[in-house]
Amino acid sequence: MFGYVIPVKSELKVWEFDQFRAAYCGLCHALHKEYGLSARFILNYDFTFLALLLSAGEQEISRCRKRCVASPHRKKCVVLGGEPFRRAAGYSVILTRWKLRDAVADDGFFRGLIARLGGLFLRRAYKRAVRDFPDFDAHCRDQLDALSALERENSGDLDRTADTFANILAFAAKAAASEEDRRILEQLLYHTGRWIYLVDAYDDLESDRRSGRYNPILTRFSIGEGALSEADKSWLHTTLIHSTSLAASAYNLLPEGQWGGVLENIIYLGLPAVTEHVLEGRWRRKDRKKMAGKETTTV
Repeated sequence: MFGYVIPVKSELKVWEFDQFRAAYCGLCHALHKEYGLSARFILNYDFTFLALLLSAGEQEISRCRKRCVASPHRKKCVVLGGEPFRRAAGYSVILTRWKLRDAVADDGFFRGLIARLGGLFLRRAYKRAVRDFPDFDAHCRDQLDALSALERENSGDLDRTADTFANILAFAAKAAASEEDRRILEQLLYHTGRWIYLVDAYDDLESDRRSGRYNPILTRFSIGEGALSEADKSWLHTTLIHSTSLAASAYNLLPEGQWGGVLENIIYLGLPAVTEHVLEGRWRRKDRKKMAGKETTTV
């Protein structure tokens, strides 16, 4: 799901890319250790980004070499991220479970069969994650219920709909070590979450139009011949860039951490690049691999 928050590999130094890959693998191992093998299949870039943010203030991050389930013939460098990675793993399980539930409700029995099976597949992992992070689970439920109400209204208010997902990510800032960092991270994650929701809505525009699923962009704008007008696309581009700019402004207030090079690449280069790819209709799985580095997509 999602997977939009990624670095531009070509602009990373070699050691920075190795850092990012080790963190990505570290989150994969955290998912497996805490929530079982099934949880590994929901690994994505967005929660790797969250794990990096939450662990940026750590004094020292341990690393080791472990075998990868996707390429068991050789060991890979893996970050042992401790509590921040454990938290990012738990949050990703909870949010994925609620998104699958919503997919079942939106698509009905037959079209939602894959989402229904996915929910069953994650059932045990979800119960463990709720035990670990009950507050995040309750917050997700409240925000997604609010989004469901807007969907029933067929709301075209992009601010209100995007606000629900933005608030889910912003909640993760409560894990910050200090009150000041919490406020900064809250703003950074809020605007990143808003951007993710709107980018994802535009990316799904055509499939939602064909299937009749709710999409706030379809309601907000008049879609002629299956595409937005240039004026409407320009408006959407402006609001997406505004969100990434506000996220960057918040990041600038954080003290420099050990993941600085990778995080700066994601925020200053990755988010704007993905915005352009999605709006130009050039965002596919191969584009994610090319931008973030094929070697990181191990599951």
